[in-house]
Amino acid sequence: MSLQLLPRWITLQRDEDPETVAFLSGAALATLDAVLRDPNGTLPCALLRDRMALDSAVACLKLEGRNESGSDIRDAVCLARAGDRLGPAGEMFMGWRKLARINLGVSGWKGRVENALPTALAHEAVSILGTSSGTPVGQASDILAELLPRFPREEAGALMLADVALARAVGWDRPVPLLGAHMVRRDIRAVATGAGEPRLFVHRAMVAACDTAIRLAADLDLRVAKLRSVAPKLRAKGSDAALALFLSHDAVSPSGMLSPMIQGTLMPMTDRAARRLCDRLVELGVVRELTGRSTFRLYGV
Repeated sequence: MSLQLLPRWITLQRDEDPETVAFLSGAALATLDAVLRDPNGTLPCALLRDRMALDSAVACLKLEGRNESGSDIRDAVCLARAGDRLGPAGEMFMGWRKLARINLGVSGWKGRVENALPTALAHEAVSILGTSSGTPVGQASDILAELLPRFPREEAGALMLADVALARAVGWDRPVPLLGAHMVRRDIRAVATGAGEPRLFVHRAMVAACDTAIRLAADLDLRVAKLRSVAPKLRAKGSDAALALFLSHDAVSPSGMLSPMIQGTLMPMTDRAARRLCDRLVELGVVRELTGRSTFRLYGV
């Protein structure tokens, strides 16, 4: 059963009245919340968050005046060897990825949030999280209103903390990268300079963010259903463990993540077997090759 997208009366409304925008934002967030919490759903939430982390990284790099694409970031992260520096683009993505994997329901989560943040804002995490109250969007906007005027060049870190506050207020067990890719530069600058109402800007971004997230969730849900349906046909040893990586990572490198050991396991896989498995998944139409190259290929759902 396919996921229901946001109705057009939410996504096409252009009314700038604060009450109307807040109502639309609440409706969008409630719909996304239902999608993420569906007890009978098959949505791979880890993969959804990872792909949204990539989108947030691309958007935040643009805020810093950089033009790396999602493909550039994938290469920087997936093709790096142990100990290699990832560069600004790779580090930005890894920050968002780490943030999206933090379990907010276990002790020590604040320390892990600190570790995911840019250095300039790391010390702010403990002091600012949990100090606000009110609606989820209200808490997120309070954090942006507090941090952006003080740290006008740390937009990514402020947006990360805002997404953490939003997730905790809604009751999600992990942050969902929503604001990073959908708070527009104009509104971020306005918050930083004290011009305009932060809550209006966040409400506006929330409608776009939830719409994008639900559309992506619907697409991934269909793709992953196909992937799971072919699992019994795969004969390669360790294929189940390999498929688990595709269900949680935006991109998979055969040589770096499947061979010589399947990442996160003690299960060996030869380079040849890893490549044959990925080619087989492409042949079955359940995985895509993401680079268009003949070498150093990356694969994803």
